[in-house]
Amino acid sequence: MEFRSNKQCHLRQLQQLKKKLLALQQELEYRTQELQNSYCSLLQYQSILEKQTSDLVLLHRHCKLKEDEVILYEKEIGNQNDNTGEKLHLAQEQLALAEDKIVSLERSLNLYRDKYQTSLSNIELLECQVKMLEGELSGIINQVPESKGDHSKVHIYTSPCMIQEHQETRKRLSEVWKKVSEQDDLIQELRNKLACSNALVLEREKALIRIQADFASYTATHRHPPTSSEDCEDIKKILRHLQEQKDSQCLHLEEYQNLVKDLRTELEAVSEQKKNIMKDMMKLELDLHGLREEASAHVEKKDKENATLQQQLSDLQQQYAEAQKLALKKDKLLQDKDERIYELEKKLAQMQNTLAEKEKELEKLQQMIKDLDTSLQEAKQDTSKVDCESLKVEIQKLKENLEESKEQLKLSDQNLAHCKEEARKAGINLEDAHRKIESCLLQDKHKTEVIKDLQDQLQKLKAESLAAEEDRNNSRKRIEELTSELKEGQRRLTISDKDKAMLQKTLNDGEKKINDLLDSAKISEQKQRELANTKNKLQEELQETKALLEEKREQLKRSKEQEKSLEAEIEALRQEAKKKEKMAKEQLRKLEDEKENLQTELNACSSHLESSINKYNNSQKTIQELHLEIGRLKDSIMNLQAQLDSAIQKEKNCLQNMVSKEIYEEVLRKSGTCQDDLTQALEKLTHTTAETKNLQRNLQQTQEKKAQLEDEILAYEDRMKKLNMELKKLQGFHEQSELEVHNFDKKLEEMSNQVLQWQKQHQSDLKMLAAKEAQLKEFQEEMATLKENLLADDKEPSSLPQRATTKENCRFQWDNDQIMCNMEQWAKEQKIANEKLGNKLREQVKYIAKLTGEKDHLHNVMVHLQQENKKLKHEIEEKKKAGNARICAKALCPSKLESSQKGKLCSSLGWRGTHQDTTPKMDITKCIGVPNFAGACATCPLLL
Repeated sequence: MEFRSNKQCHLRQLQQLKKKLLALQQELEYRTQELQNSYCSLLQYQSILEKQTSDLVLLHRHCKLKEDEVILYEKEIGNQNDNTGEKLHLAQEQLALAEDKIVSLERSLNLYRDKYQTSLSNIELLECQVKMLEGELSGIINQVPESKGDHSKVHIYTSPCMIQEHQETRKRLSEVWKKVSEQDDLIQELRNKLACSNALVLEREKALIRIQADFASYTATHRHPPTSSEDCEDIKKILRHLQEQKDSQCLHLEEYQNLVKDLRTELEAVSEQKKNIMKDMMKLELDLHGLREEASAHVEKKDKENATLQQQLSDLQQQYAEAQKLALKKDKLLQDKDERIYELEKKLAQMQNTLAEKEKELEKLQQMIKDLDTSLQEAKQDTSKVDCESLKVEIQKLKENLEESKEQLKLSDQNLAHCKEEARKAGINLEDAHRKIESCLLQDKHKTEVIKDLQDQLQKLKAESLAAEEDRNNSRKRIEELTSELKEGQRRLTISDKDKAMLQKTLNDGEKKINDLLDSAKISEQKQRELANTKNKLQEELQETKALLEEKREQLKRSKEQEKSLEAEIEALRQEAKKKEKMAKEQLRKLEDEKENLQTELNACSSHLESSINKYNNSQKTIQELHLEIGRLKDSIMNLQAQLDSAIQKEKNCLQNMVSKEIYEEVLRKSGTCQDDLTQALEKLTHTTAETKNLQRNLQQTQEKKAQLEDEILAYEDRMKKLNMELKKLQGFHEQSELEVHNFDKKLEEMSNQVLQWQKQHQSDLKMLAAKEAQLKEFQEEMATLKENLLADDKEPSSLPQRATTKENCRFQWDNDQIMCNMEQWAKEQKIANEKLGNKLREQVKYIAKLTGEKDHLHNVMVHLQQENKKLKHEIEEKKKAGNARICAKALCPSKLESSQKGKLCSSLGWRGTHQDTTPKMDITKCIGVPNFAGACATCPLLL
């Protein structure tokens, strides 16, 4: 029983062992299969590793080739930089030469300006001389009618020449200014080109430095190739690193391509610059040709001017000789007139002697008459009638003798009056002769001065012609220098063309090499992309999400800073708007004050006008009264003359009727009183005439003042209208500014509301970002767990059938695809949100720029208004000063006029005492040629 039980136990153990063996065999088979699979995979991995090592070797070779190519490219770039440096140096030299040319042209311009100013001064002097000569010629024409034709010829000859010269000088100046502006434009273009070339050189240097740094990093990374290729992870890392390097190399290649494009553009720019330089050289040649022509024309014109001046000198000398001849003739005439005056004075003295003798005879006759009267009375008492008759006959004879003597006296008086008139005429002729002599002397002096001035001008013109010749020589030298510079520029152009051809060849070679490199890079990229697309995508998306998050944070910070800056700007704009409102109100107040001041001035002017009108009316009334008095005096004179006639008739009757001696004496007394009354009346008449003349002058002055005041009132009214218009404009500007401020406040409120909305949106975006970050973290945790599960699954023996693994792999891939889709959707949403935020920020920036522009416009408007107010104040002050000066001048003029009127009254009352004072006044006014009444009034008191 025990044996059976042992057998059974052994059998059971055997069966268990068989089962275990079967299981072990199965496990062995499974393990052998796994080993075979792993061996196959190892073989595959080894083949892959061998391929990768071969690829790495190829890549190293490619890298070495690329390094050699990069070295060659660096050498080429260095050569190009050297060439560009040389070109820059040449361009700088050309610029220096151009600047020297500009300096020389500026000097020549300054010389031409100085010459133009001297020519203008000469023209002004010549115009003054022409005016003087015209005045002298007009005086000569008034004196001698024979010299009319010569004067017209001289006037016709001189004035058009001067006008033509003036026009030609103006044309030259305008042409010179045009050339100067063109040269300034050329200088600015050359400076801009230099700045562009300097900027391009700096950019190239920076690109070179970057390339060198990249090359150094590349050489540092590729010096030691990987020795250990046992682990797959190390190989993957190396492959990633190589891929990154490849990407960087592709970027560098793109940069190199961009550099090549830049070099091409630079070459095109250099060629354009060369063309422009050639054009500039052609322009300079044309300018030189024009300058030569101008110099020759200037010299010819100077020669013509010298010839015309010499002709004028000869004409003036001829006129001087003719004037001397006329002066000699006038001296002879004066001597003849002096002899005649001497003879007339002798005759006057004889006549006066004869008159005195006749007066003595009259006195004797009157005594005889008195004696006869006494003898008559005695005879009446003593003698008889016969004696009376004889005495009567004698008396009649004596009366006849008296009448004859009276008639002789009348004739002698008439002769005396005639002689006096002749003497007056002779004196007037003498005065005219003296005046003419003085005018001739003054003309001679003027002519001598003019001759001296013309000689000085001739010397100056000779000096200017010498200077023009020197300028011509200098211009020739400059032309030679410019031609040499042109040759050098052409030589440089040929050299630059050769350099351009060399650069194009090198560029073509570089492009070929770059194309080869790009082809090899594309092949390597395709191999590497097939290896690690999925992992790189996930990593790139993660990096993009992180970068987007960082950008969002930065944008939030920027938006906050912009909000702060906007708030500060809004506050500043509000303060500025308040300040502008205050300034506008102050300016309005100032303008109102100025308006009130102008109104007060207008009122004062109107009151002054009314007072002057009242004075004018009073003066008219006084003139009417004086006219009435003159009429009365004339009536009284007529009455007195009638009384005289009646007295003379009474005398005759008395003489006829032999009236007594007492009656005769009374008649004589009456006639004496009548004569006294006549003299008094004549004196009154002269006094009244003088007063009437004074009143008429005062009337004229008041009328002139009235006209001036009316003109001033019209000017003030125009000014007030302009000020009112400006006030209205200012009010309109103020209203516009208020409306703008109101609109600005509304916009500020809208902006503040938008800022609040944006803040809310930012807060919501921040919340969304926080939620998305949490989701990201969850995704990352899920990814980590999935990776751990994968690693665990790889480590653990896969006892499950292949179907389960395939299902799990499918599920894992599906989960990964979902995660990727979610991540892509989230990234797209983030991009859209970021774009919206960027657009909003751009709109904000544009709106801020617009607000700043409006702010600057308001500031400019305020500045312009302030300047206009200052100008108005300055003009009002100047008008006030001018008005005060006019009032002073008007106050001074009446005194001067009164003094001149006194002189004229003296001349009207007595010719002997005043004829010597009036003559020089007339001479001076004629010689100077003063047209204005005020000037004549001003000269009269000085001469008196």
